[in-house]
Amino acid sequence: MKHGAILRKRLGLGCHGSYWPTPYSRKGLVVRLVYMMCALGWAVLTGFGRFRRDGVVVLCYHGVSAKQRERFAWQMSKIRSRVVDLAKCRASTSSCAKLPYVSMTFDDTFANLMENALPILEQYQIPATIFAVADNLGYLPRWELPYGHPESTEITMTAEQLVAVSKNPLIRIGSHTLTHPYLAKIRPDQLKKELIDSKRQLEQLLGNPIEDLALPFGSYNQEVFRTAREAGYRRIYTVDAKPVNPMSEDPVTGRFSMSPDVWKIEFLLTCSGAYTWLYPWRRFVRFIRQRIANILDR
Repeated sequence: MKHGAILRKRLGLGCHGSYWPTPYSRKGLVVRLVYMMCALGWAVLTGFGRFRRDGVVVLCYHGVSAKQRERFAWQMSKIRSRVVDLAKCRASTSSCAKLPYVSMTFDDTFANLMENALPILEQYQIPATIFAVADNLGYLPRWELPYGHPESTEITMTAEQLVAVSKNPLIRIGSHTLTHPYLAKIRPDQLKKELIDSKRQLEQLLGNPIEDLALPFGSYNQEVFRTAREAGYRRIYTVDAKPVNPMSEDPVTGRFSMSPDVWKIEFLLTCSGAYTWLYPWRRFVRFIRQRIANILDR
């Protein structure tokens, strides 16, 4: 391995995203605490979200295990009065101006949601969008996961279960592609197949239009956005940590990675938009890393 490649690996260069027990724990305890202090400062400056003008905080969950159910219930109890269906909010003539609002999404369609999340959503009448990997219904995840990740042993909903869940008036089903690849890395013909065929298969299965797309691993480029719009998706969800203006015509929607296992203060701060500062910070870090990578490749 070349010295440049070794150093890029140590710096984390080229990493498009991965799963962690909590979204704020990947850098260790010290960095996590620094992030939280920055979020507290941002929360004070924005009146804990009340002075913001940039819209709805969209949360991105994956599975909810039996051990996480109680913590998930606590989280939902804290936001139940201000959760909105983002699609309906965009379609309405209202401005959704009373902030901070929150919107709920779940990636991968794990079957454990049926016992541990959906009953709680129904209890509090919280709407949510669930994104299905069309060719992975009823299987363990067949996409890349870190070794030992807890969700590597969690089965996804079967086609029959997904049909049943889709009939719940609180639930909207979206596409998470056919096979959950890094979309920015695949060929154009594969990209079209992942986006078009997954939409078609889910529409045939559910009998409803599929207008929402969540990008696996948060991997995208401009070709991904263009192809998704041409395929007919009206809303395209990333994992860029930025709120969304529900009245905007832009189909690209940022989300904040979330887990029932985060600290309670982290959850409350996230829902108030206090971690919004992470988006420009991460863009800056990626820029610096790319510059270093370019120098190493010379």
